[in-house]
Amino acid sequence: MKYPSWPPYRLVEESLEATAERKLARLERLYHVGQDQVWDGRKVLADLIAKHGPPRLDPARKEPALKLLSILLWGELAAWAISADLAERIEDVEAKLAATSQAHDEARHFYVLRDYLRALGEPVPRLGGLARRLLVSILETESLVHKLVGMQLLVESNALALFRGLVEAELEPVLGELLPYYEKDEARHVGLGVLYLPRLLADLSPFGAAKVAAFQLRCVGLLMSGGMTMREEFRALGMVQRELAGRTMRLQDEIVRDMLAGGPNENRRDAVRGLINPAKGFGPRILDFLHPKGGVENAPAWHRAILGAWTRSARFADRALA
Repeated sequence: MKYPSWPPYRLVEESLEATAERKLARLERLYHVGQDQVWDGRKVLADLIAKHGPPRLDPARKEPALKLLSILLWGELAAWAISADLAERIEDVEAKLAATSQAHDEARHFYVLRDYLRALGEPVPRLGGLARRLLVSILETESLVHKLVGMQLLVESNALALFRGLVEAELEPVLGELLPYYEKDEARHVGLGVLYLPRLLADLSPFGAAKVAAFQLRCVGLLMSGGMTMREEFRALGMVQRELAGRTMRLQDEIVRDMLAGGPNENRRDAVRGLINPAKGFGPRILDFLHPKGGVENAPAWHRAILGAWTRSARFADRALA
């Protein structure tokens, strides 16, 4: 028996092609689903104010609430700029469509939250230096991979956790009904990173992968230190930082798992080359250290001393970098 065309490469190639086509179709679908689910920000906000009356914050929680809302406001503006940059620079048409849809959503998120804050009639605090440094580093990087990792894996997951935390805190009824619109959009945005980022990571050299890990660690360090400066604010708002951080880690773990869930003929480890999954390895230990299960007040004296020193240093850096 003759084997003129052995091995039968088409068995693998067809599977890879089919997998790639499915991903491209899903990327394009993100754009069309986004268009179908567009909500009128001005109308939604106006209807909620008509329903609940002008938004007013509890005086005891007003200052910490405004500080957190300021971070979210400027985060939405940065997300708008970052997604617009992605839409311009990404060459794949399907991924470009998804990034364009995200830019549209982020623009709406920014102006609606800005209008909400105007309705409050309160001055918006300036952004702290650590949050500013994080957003600027993602804005200014020339690497599409770094930009996608910073935006889709880190910023979006943290934003989702904060939106849900604010809703559960029952801070104010207009905000409580407004933020679920944001959550729905942000959950869809994660798809761009899940579907497009793996093909970029798979092409990285070992040096490129190391640079991605270093960029991610730098961003995570800024996020953790920024969170240390907000301990009192979260406590005043009734938001438990350990729960927020745990929720963020679970979201990031889901993203990485989705990136790994490819076809049987693909080397899936290449799809997450250079990425660090915060839910694995030392991640849970770091969570326990930053936010002890029994609360900081019940931690050993040496533990409290280290956290106190870190918090003071983070606050100093936050002021200096601002």
